[in-house]
Amino acid sequence: MKKIKIILILILLLTPMVFSVFAQTKDLLSPEETLWLKERNNTIVVYPEQNDPPFSYQNPAGNIQGLSIDYLELIADKIGAKVQYLTPRSRSQINTDIREGKGDIAFITPDNEKETDLIFTESYATVPVVIVVRKDYDNRTGLTLNDFNGKRVSMVDGSTAEDYVSKNYPRVVRDGVTDDEVSLQQVVLGEVDAGVMDVASLSFYLSKQVLSSVKIAGNTGLDYKPAFAMTKDKTMLQSILEKGLSQISTNDRALLADKWIALPNEAKSDQSFLTTITNNLGMTSLLALLGLGILIIIFLLLRRPNFSTWRFRKINQVNELKEEFSELEGESSLLTHELLKIKSEEEKLKEKINTLEQ
Repeated sequence: MKKIKIILILILLLTPMVFSVFAQTKDLLSPEETLWLKERNNTIVVYPEQNDPPFSYQNPAGNIQGLSIDYLELIADKIGAKVQYLTPRSRSQINTDIREGKGDIAFITPDNEKETDLIFTESYATVPVVIVVRKDYDNRTGLTLNDFNGKRVSMVDGSTAEDYVSKNYPRVVRDGVTDDEVSLQQVVLGEVDAGVMDVASLSFYLSKQVLSSVKIAGNTGLDYKPAFAMTKDKTMLQSILEKGLSQISTNDRALLADKWIALPNEAKSDQSFLTTITNNLGMTSLLALLGLGILIIIFLLLRRPNFSTWRFRKINQVNELKEEFSELEGESSLLTHELLKIKSEEEKLKEKINTLEQ
């Protein structure tokens, strides 16, 4: 009966821990935000980029994946929504289409020009934008964009990097491309003097052993900070996404960064078992499994005989046996003594008999 009471107490203590996430999610959105999602069948329509690894891109099987996708899926899980993906397009096409109401959100880095007709959530990543050249271009390091005045530099058309370069380095000859892979190809072929791209995208291609004949020549002074972008009539959606983003833990953010962003020449560590579970089941399921596992372990431990009691009983049994053995030894000594006395008396009796016979 005592063990049952202990188990019930432990269940009462662990239950709030395991199910606190459910309560947080339930109270996360306001009634107006919940209604906004409900009117749209709890679905967020997303306009993904076709070739912007490791943030958003199509893998060889045709599926959309990347850091931005993983963040969005986590947010959808936190707010209880579904995600519907439109056909992936180039960044320049998305920049035009999202303003025309095609899709609810897109993955775009905010800048002054885009903020005139779009609104953004907080950024979910910060990645430096660097200058990339051929390995045989120049032995110097720490080059800046001023070193490329009058020279051709490729960058994604319509990107934040292009806007930054056009405003701050107007003497650089910009060569707009559809994606960073094309930019790298132009650098390798010598069609341009350099390329400008974020270090995460560069490391993606280098990790695939593609275009390994390039190097980082310097920093642009710009950081790539992707966020969720939407038209200004979707302030409710902006608030919903912000709340979902706030629920992503520091640990989850670190896991996502480790999964998708590796600096050049940095070995990518293998995912641990905990990381795999977290990515596949989500934090809610992980907490539930952890709580259940703890309860099972405690229950099994309580069912085992108490080790201290068992050891005490064994010690008592040994002591009792020692006492019995000591008593037997004493009795044995007495018997031996009596036998000696009897033998002595027997010898005396034999001597008397011999005397009488003589």
